[in-house]
Amino acid sequence: MPIRILDPHIHLWDPYTTPRPVTALVKLLGRWPKTLEKVTRTLMPRAAVDFVGQAEYFLNPHLPHVYHQDTGKYEIEGFVHIQAAWEGKGPMAMVDETKWLESLEIKPLAIIGQAHLEDLENLPKILEGHRAASKAFRGVRDMIAMHPSKGVMDHSHRGEAWKTEAFQQGLASLGEQNLTYDAYLYAHQLKDFIQLVKQVPNTKIVLDHLACPVGLAGEHGGVGKTEAERQQIQESWYKDLTALAQLPNVHVKLSGLLMPVAGFDFHLREQKASAAEVVDAIGPHLEYGLKLWGVDRSMFASNFPMDKVSVTFENLYDAFFQIAGGYSEAEQQQLFRDNAMAFYGI
Repeated sequence: MPIRILDPHIHLWDPYTTPRPVTALVKLLGRWPKTLEKVTRTLMPRAAVDFVGQAEYFLNPHLPHVYHQDTGKYEIEGFVHIQAAWEGKGPMAMVDETKWLESLEIKPLAIIGQAHLEDLENLPKILEGHRAASKAFRGVRDMIAMHPSKGVMDHSHRGEAWKTEAFQQGLASLGEQNLTYDAYLYAHQLKDFIQLVKQVPNTKIVLDHLACPVGLAGEHGGVGKTEAERQQIQESWYKDLTALAQLPNVHVKLSGLLMPVAGFDFHLREQKASAAEVVDAIGPHLEYGLKLWGVDRSMFASNFPMDKVSVTFENLYDAFFQIAGGYSEAEQQQLFRDNAMAFYGI
């Protein structure tokens, strides 16, 4: 019997009809794709351009029908949408993304929305707004990924707000309301993140993309230039992952390592990575994460369309199934569907 699949990490957007960082450019130059991409690359910060690898995937709509075309031979039961660069005025504008998702013909099985956790004045209203907008609302991703290298894209523009007591209180309040937290950070932040997580044992947390080790496999944004540096990045990353995995409220998404930020160069090639190349490149790291968190707290995810720059969906999931090949059918069912269903209360 085939393994049933739920994809617990994708991003939906439409820059033509919803407010995104590139909406103005898309509306102005969308009829001329080559010009649009050239102008976007010129105007966007270099770190952002390098992070995405190719502009086409965020300049064009990524809607459910596009996603399902990409899945090819794989029949996907459903997906979880993770907040994705929605822009608007005022704190309640973050709820509008959830309203938009609820208006789609094909809806996510779960929605992870945006909120600033340290904004304790507005946080209760924002969470209630998300809940009112969709019964599929399950939690928050408040990105904290920041890097000291100017060549690496920052995803938080509120300084180190995530280190404040207010952020900790906001994170704890998610657990009190049976909401989850998707943690998006870089590997060098893990030590501090572990201390934060220890203070909120009742909040269900999932680590996105194994904490995105910048420059792990090759230079990115000035990080990982030498083999010695890359070895140090991996050693520190593995050590901190080991410590984080000891905390029982933390789960992990085996995903995202094919984004350019990790240093693999598949996005620079004309032909995307084969399943065998994916297994060789990221298999050992996914296996390490799976060993740490175990079958009960791990889940495979596509991270589409962000990983689409490097690999097709079919090749990615072919690789996932090869990596999980030594596990029983019941265990594979956990990794590809059941754990995500349970974590997000689907």
